[in-house]
Amino acid sequence: MKKVWLMVALGVAAYLVFALVTVPASVVASFLPPGVVAAGTEGTAWNGRAATVVVGGAPIGSITWKLHALPLLALKLKADVKVTRSDGFLQATVATSGGEDLSLTQFTGSLPLASLPPGAMPGGWTGTLNMRLARLDLTNGWPVGADGTLEVIDLVGPARKPVGMGSYKIIFPPELTGNELVGALSDMGGPLEIAGNVRLSANRSYLIEGSVATRPEASQSMTDSLQILGTPDAQGRRPFSLSGTM
Repeated sequence: MKKVWLMVALGVAAYLVFALVTVPASVVASFLPPGVVAAGTEGTAWNGRAATVVVGGAPIGSITWKLHALPLLALKLKADVKVTRSDGFLQATVATSGGEDLSLTQFTGSLPLASLPPGAMPGGWTGTLNMRLARLDLTNGWPVGADGTLEVIDLVGPARKPVGMGSYKIIFPPELTGNELVGALSDMGGPLEIAGNVRLSANRSYLIEGSVATRPEASQSMTDSLQILGTPDAQGRRPFSLSGTM
């Protein structure tokens, strides 16, 4: 009798695996969350591709994915995902147990700032965003944990009066600071010398603070604009602070 039930269980398991492997990729597209639209799907739910993906009205590019088998046994979803665009890429191993939590590991990518969702970079700023993160944890789309580096290369803006602002980076250490995600902000050359911190709180608020000074190559208009920050110290640095919620 035990052998019979074992054979039945193996048969059911084999059927489920076969069903999963052969389910078309279009079925995955039908389960995407609101605001995410995929078109031109090919392959299967196990190993598939979508020619076009739009998130929040912003075209993301084409996406390929490959599911990991073992996490499914624990009712977890894990997949290697790659986004390809003519002007950049994103790739990561994405894992979720359902709900609002999402974990990305070995997350790398390069995108123009103009490709970000509307409102992410108001004012018509341009540049390139590079990402190299060993880990990025999201809750309801908001970063709550990170380990790695973000870079903004050749930042120019705003659109009404574009000025080359140089390049900058944020380094996130593996450890959290209290309930905040804190990254060290610094410049990578250019007209402004910046050092400070970026703080992201779980309530979706942010605080960017530090000090800024001009380098010799800074234009006079840029030097004059910093006067609003107050009197500089002996090294020519002025404190700055920017906060808000998203």
